[in-house]
Amino acid sequence: MSGVWWELDAAEVARRLGFADGVVERLAPVGGVGGPEVALPSDEVVGRLCARLGIEDVDRESLLAARPDAQRDPELWWVLNCSYRLLLAQMGQRRGGDPAWGPLPDNTGTVGRHLFVWAFLAVVPHVRDYHATIGLSDDESWESLRALGEELALSRRLTGRAGLDATWGLPMVFTGVGFRLGRLAFEREPWDGVLNTHVPAGREPLSEAACDASFDRAVEVVEQFPERVEAFACHSWLMDTQLAQYLPASSNIMRFQRRFSGFSDRVEADWAPLEHVFHQRYDEPVVPPALLDELPQRTTLERAIVTHLKRGGRWYNQTGRIRLPRASSRGKWLGA
Repeated sequence: MSGVWWELDAAEVARRLGFADGVVERLAPVGGVGGPEVALPSDEVVGRLCARLGIEDVDRESLLAARPDAQRDPELWWVLNCSYRLLLAQMGQRRGGDPAWGPLPDNTGTVGRHLFVWAFLAVVPHVRDYHATIGLSDDESWESLRALGEELALSRRLTGRAGLDATWGLPMVFTGVGFRLGRLAFEREPWDGVLNTHVPAGREPLSEAACDASFDRAVEVVEQFPERVEAFACHSWLMDTQLAQYLPASSNIMRFQRRFSGFSDRVEADWAPLEHVFHQRYDEPVVPPALLDELPQRTTLERAIVTHLKRGGRWYNQTGRIRLPRASSRGKWLGA
């Protein structure tokens, strides 16, 4: 493979690298000569960024070893530059799933597995500027961007390989559409009236007080948005109403679930608790008994997940909603 990266087009890059349909095509409009060009931070700056973004040492080392080079890898540099431009073009814009962030082919090696990480690092100053426009504090901005370190660590533990297979949530974080406010994270949906809610892996309990503080802060932030936000939504396996059969009503998960109502959009998702609780990736329709027998049973939640699957049950992602309270009623969170 050879050539000057800016002379390449989407079709040629797709042919040379063997991209799946939609990945490179989505980047085509921001390709070609003209427009901003990506400038990668130095190793020293990357080291400081990794510390701020919670990127573990092993992931930092693999990232630096996979620094892309425009002359050595012109096709990958074309993808990197277009990815950077796409992040800038979509800054602050609510969008749905984007095939541009699908997995890169295995033949792109470690550079390919880290390519999007370099795009995210390059755009950090721009997304932090955007955070300031919607009223996020400096600490909230950095805490939001720590999602990169968390996803790198999770991907490595799930796959045994450094880097990212694919990424759907991080482009929203690095365009300012997704952000963390205390215990909870939020995401501006591509339809009006809803702010999606996520529960990041906990460095602290999912307590009522912590969740109240996050929702109250989110109400303040959405006042800066041009669209009117009328409700919080949460689409997650944590919204599966079957959990009430196994967990005590006093558990933090059940307390969190009871904040929501109007549960809908029931989608089979056995993979979700396996990934988020046990850090096991399994996408087949039925989880085999041998795998279930290997899973730990240390907590009530772990026992609930495994017991339900062994009984032939399925776990589901469901969507619950909470209406935004009036300013005088903040802290009083009732289902929609």
